[in-house]
Amino acid sequence: MVESVLAAAIRQLLEVERVDFNIPPKPEYGDLSTPVALAVARRAGQPPMTIADGLRTALEGRHLPYVREITVTPPGYLNFRVDYGALARSLISLTLGAEGDRFGTPARPQAGKVLVEHTNVNPNKAMHIGHVRNAVTGDTVVRMLRALGREVEACNYIDDTGVQVVDVVTAVLYMDEPCFSGDNLEAMWAKAPAGQRFDYWCWDIYSRFHEQLPNRPDLAARKEQVMHQVEALDSPVARFARDLATRIVRAHLETVGRLNVFFNLLNWESDILRRGFWSLAFEMLKAKGAVVHEESGPNAGCWVVPMGGVTETEEGTRSQDKILVRSNGTVTYTGKDVAYQMWKFGLLPVDFLYRVWGAQGDGTELWTTAPDGEPCDRFGHAHQVINVIDVRQSYTQQVVYQALEQVGYPEQAQRSVHLAYEVVVLSAKAAQELGGNGLAASEEGPATVAMSGRKGLGVKADDLFEAVVARLRPKTVDQRTAEVLAASAIRWFMLRQGLTSILAFDFDEALQTTGDTGVYVQYAHARASSILEKAAWTPDPEVVPPESLTATEAALIKKMADYPRTLARAGEELAPHALTRYAFELATAFTDYYENPDPGRETVPFIRITDPALKAFRLALVGAFRQTIRNVFRALGLVPLDRI
Repeated sequence: MVESVLAAAIRQLLEVERVDFNIPPKPEYGDLSTPVALAVARRAGQPPMTIADGLRTALEGRHLPYVREITVTPPGYLNFRVDYGALARSLISLTLGAEGDRFGTPARPQAGKVLVEHTNVNPNKAMHIGHVRNAVTGDTVVRMLRALGREVEACNYIDDTGVQVVDVVTAVLYMDEPCFSGDNLEAMWAKAPAGQRFDYWCWDIYSRFHEQLPNRPDLAARKEQVMHQVEALDSPVARFARDLATRIVRAHLETVGRLNVFFNLLNWESDILRRGFWSLAFEMLKAKGAVVHEESGPNAGCWVVPMGGVTETEEGTRSQDKILVRSNGTVTYTGKDVAYQMWKFGLLPVDFLYRVWGAQGDGTELWTTAPDGEPCDRFGHAHQVINVIDVRQSYTQQVVYQALEQVGYPEQAQRSVHLAYEVVVLSAKAAQELGGNGLAASEEGPATVAMSGRKGLGVKADDLFEAVVARLRPKTVDQRTAEVLAASAIRWFMLRQGLTSILAFDFDEALQTTGDTGVYVQYAHARASSILEKAAWTPDPEVVPPESLTATEAALIKKMADYPRTLARAGEELAPHALTRYAFELATAFTDYYENPDPGRETVPFIRITDPALKAFRLALVGAFRQTIRNVFRALGLVPLDRI
């Protein structure tokens, strides 16, 4: 709040786009400092001290709110001392009255729809914990942007015609007796054992299929046949593949729903093919020369996006070009992604058909593309597209955006964002506790273990959730509280590091009640709720702060005032970890305030304060904190707990 007011005034006076602030090296200099005079000195042709002095005079004449004093120090820093009493009064008024749940949302949100695609788990088996990082990251980006007032559409891409689904369909139909004979599909479903989750069973047969494939030429031939039948869309095998994927998707939605991850739309790859997206996009690519047909070399017979041609290496001939259509005529997932990216921006002359899938755990309605759906103009047509995909797909995303540019849409290519994240591994201790005895040693170090879906090595997301709940249940009042706290712990652990960091999950680290964890911030919120409940507190936005504030009061007020700026920056940088770091610092500031409201003097519980005005202010400050951290929780996808 303070920085935004100062930045707006300085931008207007100096006609600059950006004003940075920092904490002065000495407390006597003030609470905030900006080097903006140093930054503009060369352009202005004046010494930084002269510019800073002029700014001080101009700003003092504006009688800025929340600013008690402005000073200048060499070599040209402008320093500000905050009026914490005025800031506290404004914060209490906003959080308990005028804005409440909207505190932190800018008055003029940025226009234009943002389409965020995330999760996108192959519908061939149960989700593992690596998928959780994608789902939680994408969902949090959606929530942060919505907290900033943006229009956001959350999509989940269902690759129901891809190789992984083909593998499982082939395994179900042909790996074990009885095999599919053309008219016995119901018998194929009966292979799934009663009492075992369908997605867990598919996890097992997927790995068993890859174990047998090298020694089963019959399976390899069947796989090729199934691939063509699935892409043909109208065969019994294609319908079986769609039904199998649908069962897996329902399981996936239940899994992510436990972590408060929800969507607006499911986009099915088979519908991209059925509606002719790829055919149209392919013709556009060929017409613009964005793809070429290779007549020789390692990609002979393929249509490729030129990305560097063929090179000779010690390992042999290698192609840098990206295949969109294989020599057998089937389309790669990259080719389908190009067509899909065009749809996201509304660049194709055709659209999906849509219908309602059903209600989600948060009460919102989920839609899906469907061959039996109806036209609807509410989806797609985005101004910006954010694709949350792991870092190993960076090259593929580059191909998609380059193809978009080459076909004639450079602005849309520029507004396409690949939000890349690193993989998730397990600490050796966590792997042992979860029963992952077959997990392989990770290249990241001996203290972690890596996962492999093809080998069936990994930790299923639901198993992780249940293990966290089991750990927390003895410490919570009921089962629901344990589940909410487990979701908070898992989401927080997935978010708290930057996306470029490999994430090693560890139970002890994630479940600590002190330190940078979801459990700790939940305890801070529950403590605030307990204080207000015991005091039978009624919100009063007009509470007047005392003339003098203590150090812990001022620190809490300053941290709460930082929320709008922190949210804006986290949204601009698509950096959820910046928001978890802020939430931890906010919870810590509240804990310090609660435990030591009068540094150097005996602590008196808030509900026992005899001075009515002081009691009213301190309870109002607790209420303002609770509202602020609830707003942060909403942006992070955490459900606030009043009791633990």
